[in-house]
Amino acid sequence: MQRFLLMKDMLNSSKRLIPFRGVLGNIDATFWTLPEGATIRLGRGRVRDMAFSPDGAYLAAATKIGLWLYELATMQPIALWETERGMVSTVSFSHDGQWIATGNDDGIVKVWDVQQQVCIAKMAQRIHARQLGVSRLAFSTNNQYLAATGTRDAIVDIWNPESGTSRVQFYGNPQISSNSCGVIRPVAFSPNSSLLACLSPTEFISVWDINTGVHITNLAEHIGVVESLCFSPCGGYLAAGGRKGNVQVWDTNTWKMREIVPSYGAFRISVSYSHDGVLHATGVSDDTAIVWDVKRGEKRYTYLEKQGSLQYAHFSGNSQFVVTGAREWSVWTARNSQPRRFSHLHPAFPDSVVFSPDGKTLAAGSWNDGVKVWDITTPSQQPAYFNLTGKSHYVSVSPCGKFLATGIDGNTVKVWDIGETAPKVTFTPLENAKDREVSSAAFSPIGNLIACGDSKGTLYLWDGQQKKKRHTLMAHKGWIHLVALSPDEKYFVSIAKEVPDSRLWDVESGEALGAFPNRIHTIAFSPCSRVIACGMGKQILLWDVNRRETILTLPHAQQSWWPFALAFSPCSQYLASGAWWHRGMGIKKVAIRLWDVTTGENITTFRGHPTDVQCLAFSPDGALLASGSYDNTLLLWEIESYLQTTHTET
Repeated sequence: MQRFLLMKDMLNSSKRLIPFRGVLGNIDATFWTLPEGATIRLGRGRVRDMAFSPDGAYLAAATKIGLWLYELATMQPIALWETERGMVSTVSFSHDGQWIATGNDDGIVKVWDVQQQVCIAKMAQRIHARQLGVSRLAFSTNNQYLAATGTRDAIVDIWNPESGTSRVQFYGNPQISSNSCGVIRPVAFSPNSSLLACLSPTEFISVWDINTGVHITNLAEHIGVVESLCFSPCGGYLAAGGRKGNVQVWDTNTWKMREIVPSYGAFRISVSYSHDGVLHATGVSDDTAIVWDVKRGEKRYTYLEKQGSLQYAHFSGNSQFVVTGAREWSVWTARNSQPRRFSHLHPAFPDSVVFSPDGKTLAAGSWNDGVKVWDITTPSQQPAYFNLTGKSHYVSVSPCGKFLATGIDGNTVKVWDIGETAPKVTFTPLENAKDREVSSAAFSPIGNLIACGDSKGTLYLWDGQQKKKRHTLMAHKGWIHLVALSPDEKYFVSIAKEVPDSRLWDVESGEALGAFPNRIHTIAFSPCSRVIACGMGKQILLWDVNRRETILTLPHAQQSWWPFALAFSPCSQYLASGAWWHRGMGIKKVAIRLWDVTTGENITTFRGHPTDVQCLAFSPDGALLASGSYDNTLLLWEIESYLQTTHTET
């Protein structure tokens, strides 16, 4: 712990230094810009957009925790910006490399001075009920304009990037919006900075004259949803790449279709012109990225992801190509036909987390990315990855101290000893079922009990030691999204999705026990199995199992509603709750609260994740709290000092 605090002090003392010039190279990026109370960050957030610097020396990666700047030659991080809010959705370099623009999910656009590492302008999109944040940004070639689009907003905002003053606004009717949630709205300036092209919310391409504000044309001949737009270096052509694998090119003198290339298959296509006018198409699917020379029909680069889902791919006008795979960067340049590969720390988000018995190792399970195991004594190192079949992998610890993972593979529930190739327990409750599927599962490592629910409301309990089904219960009327077993294996809980309808069951008899709270979304058993924490929309109920009644209500302020991540301390005296983020609450970071179970006192509140907290876990000695978030990171919080003295809520 002292080592972590020392590293944090070193970072704080270096705030005057210039990270873009590499002066933080000797300080572990795991400790950069940590929120107050946190000691380690594991992971760097999922990559959502990328941009190359004009000189090709740097790569900017927009992630959910902020903007990372990488040196392209080594793919080592040199700076982390915009962490106050995070949720950076898009990024763009100015054409002279002097500025970087970032946009986030709240509709905020910032312009950063690259060499001074300061924000010089901050702008906000026009806010209305349908706003979902900044979709794409583009600088004009002369750097006098910065254009921003929203994902469902009808407005294209044009600002002066240096002062942040509004220059002009196109398509200004805020009532017009796309029917598609989260659609990308590409925007592009012509080389002489006189024209602007953008995908409209009604899915045609609009072109305006920047100087006069005149709407020139609508291009409605495109096939499918447009993913990207790009003018040729000569300004004579406008190219569009589509979501269904097509490329189209228009003549900007006549605005007539010049070329259609609908032959790239099931790829989302981005288009870009090289500096000498060669049009390239970058196709991306869940596991493949390919760059084609459009005129020749030749593949230039191909990337295949074999270990998970591909995150992002970006090809530049100077023939640089970077792919963010599940575990590594792949980097091509014009002089290299083979990629250079670098491990990265941008893994998938964790659904569950657990400490090893000695507290030195942390395991995280993910929906579709298996299990990752981190040595927290060397947090900057890559985690150990374990590929597992199926989805929804939840981690736990066996009585002998091994990490376990429980996952759903089709209609089969499997339990693995992490590190072993074959599952130790397999249970298939649905044989040849076509009208239903296994929707949730939980494993109790003491007695090898498996509880699982299906999409039609049926609940199953299986004894892994005796290899027999103990109960089949018609529990609910719909999808069961959560099941949990008590540590002493006397009880289990099921929660249906629609109502939600919640029930407590007796393991031995299979009978439902009455008076259990309804309309809860998640639960956590105390280690002693005597208390259940029930997460509801606006509060947490502490429910006594023996007395069958609520013994304490923990109300939440409006900014901390939806406390759907819960965990008890090893001594059962404390409870941690993590909130989800919801638009309109006016918060930059969601709350993680630490509660005294006896008094209901909120001992302290941590704020570090910019979006939903998915899971929580205490270290075995109770000194650390791990939080996993939809921002694709894990934070470790030092809580021992907070439990020694009394604190008021922050």
